[in-house]
Amino acid sequence: MTRRLATVGGGVLVAAGFVLALLALAIPWARYRLAVDVPAGEAALDESGGIAVFQLERGWWYVLALFALLGLVAGAATATGGAARGAAVAGLAVGVTGMLVANLLSNHVVGASVDTITSGLAMIDVRATRGPGIGYGVAAPIVLALGGALLSVRTQRF
Repeated sequence: MTRRLATVGGGVLVAAGFVLALLALAIPWARYRLAVDVPAGEAALDESGGIAVFQLERGWWYVLALFALLGLVAGAATATGGAARGAAVAGLAVGVTGMLVANLLSNHVVGASVDTITSGLAMIDVRATRGPGIGYGVAAPIVLALGGALLSVRTQRF
């Protein structure tokens, strides 16, 4: 009965973590606003948009950690015995690392925000803010890792 509950619970957590990972990759991690004001009568420029995690500086580290974690979760789900336990423990370590990388990227986004710059005749205002993808990015690795750890229990002897 315990193995069955662990398998079902692990499957639910892995499915939820996979959805969170997809959202983390699809939803912007940062929002920017670029405003250029030219006082000489030219049309002002006001642009805004979103930046995905893989477009951020060092954002690929998060993507690589996420893909490595997905591989370890698959290993924990399909392996038996010690291999399943090893994949689960490694998955937990990579999950925590993925959370830390997501947090560092989040801090970098806000730290890279620039105030108004005077360039010749133009005033350039650049602002960066956190996007909603950061929350999904922090949650996805640990949910996936915990799901993989529960799936590895299915082959344990009690």
